[in-house]
Amino acid sequence: MKKLRLALNKGEELRFLSHLDYAQAVERMIRRAEIKMAYSEGFNPHMKISFSSALALGVTAAAEYIDMDVLEEDSVESIMERLNRVAPPGLEVLDGKEMPEKVKKMMAICNFAIYEVTGPITDEHADWNALLKPFNEATEISYEKVTPKKTRTIDVKEFVKEPIVASVKDGMVTLTMGIGIYPQGTIKPSEVWNLGKDQYNWPITTGYEIHRKAIMVENEEGRYTPLEINY
Repeated sequence: MKKLRLALNKGEELRFLSHLDYAQAVERMIRRAEIKMAYSEGFNPHMKISFSSALALGVTAAAEYIDMDVLEEDSVESIMERLNRVAPPGLEVLDGKEMPEKVKKMMAICNFAIYEVTGPITDEHADWNALLKPFNEATEISYEKVTPKKTRTIDVKEFVKEPIVASVKDGMVTLTMGIGIYPQGTIKPSEVWNLGKDQYNWPITTGYEIHRKAIMVENEEGRYTPLEINY
């Protein structure tokens, strides 16, 4: 048995798949490619496969990562090719490598994500550098985060530590934001978008699309993709 780590995309065709549906699509692709997989024990055996994170419904991703335990002597490159031959539109294996047998769960080590949130603007002449300056230069921003279980006040700048950057084209603005994912929680890019509209008067509407450009491992040495580390 060997452990493979693969990078997959989630394209526009799969935008409205839930995380569970996306995971099932990956498993069906593996079965169609006839990859011999290791399975868990018990009454309901399942493939030994884990994901880097759970993408929200409606969010696309440049690269998602999975760890999978395979019972194959085939090379990583050959397994990737076999998977891509049967992959549905919007799902493609981009890269991969063999990992040590014992690795940490990616959901535990992936702690930084870069998002692009795109939506229509209501003022085509807006100066986005000036609009973003109060948010970017603030040392603390209180936000009431509402969940089904409770409502609590968080400091947005605990999670959005880098300046947000805007790019405008054809009446649309794309806000690129880096967001930390920590044991104490995180903030959704949609929440940052709506906070900017409501508290900072960004000239945007309630309509937007979200694309996760990267999911990364941040440590004292820098930021790395899950394929650039060996744990």
